[in-house]
Amino acid sequence: MMTMTRSPLVASLWMATLLAASSTAVVNAFTSSSGTSPQISTRCALPKKGLFAKDKWDMLLDEDEDEDLQFNGGPPVPRDMKYNMYNIQKQRENYESMKAVGGKDITNDVYARDPEDDTFWFVGKIARVGDVTVEKAMARLWPMIEEHSARLRPVELYPKWGKLELWVSPGDSELDVAYCKPELVFQQMFREIDGVDDISKVVRNVEIGFQGELYENNEEGFRTVRSADGKAVKPEVKATSTDRQPTEAEMDEMMELLNSQVEASSE
Repeated sequence: MMTMTRSPLVASLWMATLLAASSTAVVNAFTSSSGTSPQISTRCALPKKGLFAKDKWDMLLDEDEDEDLQFNGGPPVPRDMKYNMYNIQKQRENYESMKAVGGKDITNDVYARDPEDDTFWFVGKIARVGDVTVEKAMARLWPMIEEHSARLRPVELYPKWGKLELWVSPGDSELDVAYCKPELVFQQMFREIDGVDDISKVVRNVEIGFQGELYENNEEGFRTVRSADGKAVKPEVKATSTDRQPTEAEMDEMMELLNSQVEASSE
């Protein structure tokens, strides 16, 4: 699971704010193409519509909380890709073990998108080993990742479960995504691979790993607005630099300042 600590993204936003060099650009970078200005949190927020886990995975699987979410129909799901605690835990362990050995080069960040919307939601990370391509890894993990996406964002993504688009970017590239680096283009993945009838017979479950995104401490979810071909639609945000890391008090002050700017720009 992602460690929800102060990330380089937050530190860089703090630097830009304190130096008054790019605060306006930061606000604009996280404004949707519809013209609305979502409140910014430590992971580039939208309104609080997601599942905020009291016990992380338990919350996503809580039958009382998800009684209105039904995942019936669609193509048959292999037993090892069904969305249950055992499979989720195994895939998380696979991801962590693979990344510890192979580093971020064998990983990708994963985003889910409603085909009729331009918002791409960060939903987790994958890893793969050997000659397993990212396309094959995503096809193998598709049922688990798509259901996780729908559970993570029940308002935005669940209505399109079964038709969601899944996209990938290089591993640990959230900072470049947040800064709208023009050279970083998302790659669309697909449920099926040409020439492969049964992906479970081609890729073993021990050759892939998935670490799903979870929300903690009222975190509102990282998302980015992109074009239909996966390109950034906002101008690149230029980061400033400083030699020290912000204190907790300065981080809180930075977030209050950014939120006040967003609220002012939307009035």
